[in-house]
Amino acid sequence: MFQNKTNNNSFFVLILSMPFTFLIGSFFVNFVAILITFYTLILIVISKKTNIFFDNEYRFLFILFIIFLISSLLSEYKLTSFENSFSFFSNIILFLALILFFSEKRNENKIFLLSKFIFFLTLFLCIDLWVQKISGNSVFGYPKQQAGRLTSIFKDEQIPGGIILKLSIFSIYYLFENNKNKFLYNYKILILLFIYFSIIITGERSSIILASILFFLLTALNFHSIPKKKLVTYTSIFLFSFFVLFNLKNSLIKERFFYTIEQSQNNIYFQLYNNGFKIFKENIFFGTGPQSYRYECLKNNDICSTHPHNFLIELLSDGGLLSASILVISLFSLLLFKIKKIESRFLKSIIISYLIILFFPLIPTGSFFNSFHMTLTWFSLGFIFSLKKI
Repeated sequence: MFQNKTNNNSFFVLILSMPFTFLIGSFFVNFVAILITFYTLILIVISKKTNIFFDNEYRFLFILFIIFLISSLLSEYKLTSFENSFSFFSNIILFLALILFFSEKRNENKIFLLSKFIFFLTLFLCIDLWVQKISGNSVFGYPKQQAGRLTSIFKDEQIPGGIILKLSIFSIYYLFENNKNKFLYNYKILILLFIYFSIIITGERSSIILASILFFLLTALNFHSIPKKKLVTYTSIFLFSFFVLFNLKNSLIKERFFYTIEQSQNNIYFQLYNNGFKIFKENIFFGTGPQSYRYECLKNNDICSTHPHNFLIELLSDGGLLSASILVISLFSLLLFKIKKIESRFLKSIIISYLIILFFPLIPTGSFFNSFHMTLTWFSLGFIFSLKKI
C-alpha cells in the first residue's frame, strides 16, 4: 500500500509525530489524527484495498461505526453525535494505519525506531515527575498541584500517569528487543519498575490500579518462563520500594488509598453510573447518540457530568445495547485472530493484558468518545497489533 518511497517516509513522519502531540495538546492530536486518517483512506482507495473494511478481523469495528451513525441519526443532538461518531471512525482508521504500515516488510525496522522514540519520551516524563516530586517543580518550572498531585509538563492537568501507562507497551517492546544496548537490556525489569513507580507517584487512582493489573497479568501469564531467583529479587525490590513510598511523610499514595476507602461510601461515580443506566433503560437499542449523556442527564438529575466516567455505561446510554455488544465482539474478534497468527507466548500475554487494561470496565474511565484519550488508546492498540515478535 505504501509503495512510493516518499509516501512511505512521509507517513512514518506522521506516525512519529503522533506521540509528541499527546504532550502538547488535543488540537495537535486531532490534527495529526485527521491527517493520518485522510492519508490512509486515500492510499486504501488507490491501492484497491477497500476489502479491508469487510475482513473478518476488522468488520465489527466498522459495524460499530454504522451503529453510531444510526444512533446519531435518531438522536436529538445530531451535530454532536455525528461529530463523535466520525471521531471514533478516525481512531479505528488510525488503528488500521499502524497495522497496514508496519505489516510491510521494509517498515519492520521502523517499528523499533518508533518504540525507541516513545521509550525516551516516556523516560523523560518519568524523570520529570520525580524532579517535580522532590523539588516541587517540574523541569519546566510547573509546580505541584493541589494535595501534592504531580503533572509534569501538563501544567494543571493530572494526566501523566494515564499517558505513561498507555504508552508503556512501546517501552516494553524496545527494552526486550534492544539486545544491542547491554545496559538497557540487562536492567530492563528495573527500568520498567521505575516506570511503574512513576505512575504510582502521580496519585492517579485508575492508572495505578490498571498499571498494577498489567504488572500482575504479565507476571502471571509468563510465570513459567521467569527464572525464580530473578522473580524473588524483583519482587523484593518492588515490595521494598512500595513500602518506602507508602510510609513516607505526607505520602500521596497513602492519602489516595485512605481517601478512596472513605469516598467509597458516597462515591459520586455511582450516581453518574445510575444516571447512565436510567438513560439506557429508556433508549435500549440505539441510545441517545454519541456524547449525548451530558444533555440527557440534566433532564432528570442534579448530579451530572459530561460523561458517566465508565466507557461501558457510556456506550449503553449513548449507543444502546447494540453498540456495547458489538464492541465486546470486536475486541474478542481482534484478540482471537491475532493470537492465532503468532507463536510467541510473551507477545500473546502482552496482547491479552493490554486489551484488558485499555478496556477495563470496572473502574472510572475517561469518555469512550473523548478524542484525546481514545486516540491514545487506539494508537497504542494499533502498535500492539502490529507486533510480530517480542
